[in-house]
Amino acid sequence: MKQITAVIYVLCCLALTVAHAQSIALKNIAVQQQGSHWQVTPHYNIELSEAIIEAIHNGIEITFVSEVRLIAEKNWWPDKTLRINEKRFEIHYFSLSSQYQLKQLGASKPTSYMTLDSLLEQLAEKTEFDLEIDSNASAVEGRFYLDHRALPSTMQLPILLDPQWSLRAQPSRQALPNPDKP
Repeated sequence: MKQITAVIYVLCCLALTVAHAQSIALKNIAVQQQGSHWQVTPHYNIELSEAIIEAIHNGIEITFVSEVRLIAEKNWWPDKTLRINEKRFEIHYFSLSSQYQLKQLGASKPTSYMTLDSLLEQLAEKTEFDLEIDSNASAVEGRFYLDHRALPSTMQLPILLDPQWSLRAQPSRQALPNPDKP
């Protein structure tokens, strides 16, 4: 009887873990030279928790930050960050039209989507950065995270230690190609 109870307990814990699974992971960073710039496109796997999806459906604006850093790697010394570029994205849900909206802050026009999955796919695969070629740079580093400070102030403290709201990709580096010499 104790074994059956233990098995049921473990299965319930696993079900709760799966039900609340969320993650952001950097798959890779595509880097292409475009004239005097590198076009950097980080690709992420994004899975939102039920709590974040519920907040979106309740009209809470959720802000994500995609960040790219140009790094000069140094042997035996701390690496030097040469440049940081970031893009902030707000996700909105409009219940009357059942549409999701992705707005890049600082850009002119938001984009609408019929499903949250299609919005997340756009966010995860098609965010491009143009970085001026720097001869000192040897790598590019990508980061992606949920901006807790952009949430309503009444939510900021309660979610601080809530694992359902801790979405942050581990930084990942990609070596830069050697720039073409004219």
